[in-house]
Amino acid sequence: MHLRKCGSPRPLHTMTPAPTANRMPHIPPWTFAFAAALLFAGLDIGAVLSAGVDRVSLHNPIGLAALAASVGMQDWQAWTGSVQRPAVFQSYAIAKTAVALIAVAAAAAACATRLPRRRAALLALQMACALALDSTPFHLLVAVQIGMLLPLRTALAWLAIQYLLGAGIDFLLVLDFAQRQAQPPQWPLLAYLCAERAVVVAGFAAVGRLVLYERRTRQALAAAHAQVLATQSLLADTVRSGERLRIARDLHDTIGHHLTALNLHLDLALRQAGDAVPPALPTARTVSQDLLAQVRSVVTSTRDDRPIDLGHALRMLCAGLPALTVDLRIDAGAACQPTPAAHALFRCIQEAITNTLRHAQARRLDIVIGIHDGMTVVRVSDDGCGRPGAAEGNGLRGMRERLAELGGTLTCGPGNGSGFALEMRVPQAWSNP
Repeated sequence: MHLRKCGSPRPLHTMTPAPTANRMPHIPPWTFAFAAALLFAGLDIGAVLSAGVDRVSLHNPIGLAALAASVGMQDWQAWTGSVQRPAVFQSYAIAKTAVALIAVAAAAAACATRLPRRRAALLALQMACALALDSTPFHLLVAVQIGMLLPLRTALAWLAIQYLLGAGIDFLLVLDFAQRQAQPPQWPLLAYLCAERAVVVAGFAAVGRLVLYERRTRQALAAAHAQVLATQSLLADTVRSGERLRIARDLHDTIGHHLTALNLHLDLALRQAGDAVPPALPTARTVSQDLLAQVRSVVTSTRDDRPIDLGHALRMLCAGLPALTVDLRIDAGAACQPTPAAHALFRCIQEAITNTLRHAQARRLDIVIGIHDGMTVVRVSDDGCGRPGAAEGNGLRGMRERLAELGGTLTCGPGNGSGFALEMRVPQAWSNP
C-alpha cells in the first residue's frame, strides 16, 4: 500500500466492516457463552424432568429450598411419604428452570457488555446461579468467563472465591445429608467433591486465558499490520519524492547547464556576425531560449510537493480490523493533503486505531475529517470503555508532538454518550496548499 497522489477532490464516506472476503466472519464471544450456557441449562433441566418425581434428587440448594417451602424443615424421610411430593417436584423444576435461564442470560450479557462494573455484577450473578444449581458445567463456564474477561490478578481472586464458595456449599450439603440420615459425615465424599471442583482451574487456565491470549494476539497482529501498511506508505512516498528530486537535479545540472551554455554561444555568434546574420541563427537562439524555459518549468514542477490522497491510505489502513467497524467520512476539501500534513495525520489516526484495538474494547470507530475555521479537523471516536482521565502514554504524547511540529493541536475526552474521542487540528496553511 502506498499513499496515492490526489486527483480531483471528492467526498468520501466509507463504512469499513471488520470481516473481509478473504477471512472467516468474526463471531462475537457472547454467542459462544450463550450457546454453552443454553446447552448446560437444557441438559440440567432435562435431567430433572427425565428423573421424574420418584427419582429426582433434591439434595442441592434449590431442591432443599423447595422442600423446606413445601413440607417444612422436617426429617429427610418426610419427602418420601409426603402427599405434597408432586407439588414439591413442580416447585423444584420451575425454580431450577428459572435459575438456569437467568444464568444463560447473565453469561451472554457478561461477554457483550464493555462496562467493568456491569460485567463484574453479571459474573457475580452467574456465580450465584451456579452455586444454587450446584452444577459443575455452570461453574466451569463461569471460570472460563472469569479468565477471559478479567485482568489476571482480579481473575485469580475471583477464581479463588468461586472455588471456596463451591467447597463451602459442598461442606454444608455433606453435613446436612449426614444429619438427615443420622450418620457420620462422609468426608471422603467431600474430598472427592472438592477435587472435582478443581476442573474450574483447568477451565480458567486452558480455555479462558487461552481465549484472552488469542484475542490479544489477534489485536496485536492487526496493530502490527496497520504499522506495516503505514511504513510501506511512508517508504513508497519517500522513494517517489527522492526520485523526483533526483530527476529534477539531473535535468537542472545536465540539460539546463548545456542549454545555458548554448544560449551564451548563440548570443556571442549574433554579436560577432554583425550585419551579416544568417536567418537561421536568431531562430536557433529563440528555440534554445524556449527549450531552456521549458526545462526550468519541468524542473520546478517536478520539485513541487504534490498533495496526497489521504482517504485512499486510510481506507487501506482500516480494512480488515478485527471486531471493529470503521465509519470513515472525509470532506471533499480535506481529501488531498500535502506530504507533511498527510504523514502526520496518517500516523496519528493509525495510533488512535491501535489504541482502540488494544484498550477500548470497542465495536465501532468513527473517523471524520473536515475543514472548520481555517483548520483541518480530524475527530476519532469509539464506543468503548476508555477512561478520559487516565494518564497519557507515549502514543498520545507522540501524536501531540507530530501535530505541534505543524502548528496543530490534540484534544481528548469522552465521546458522545460513551467511549473515548480524539480531535486533531492542523492549520489550513499545511492542509490546503
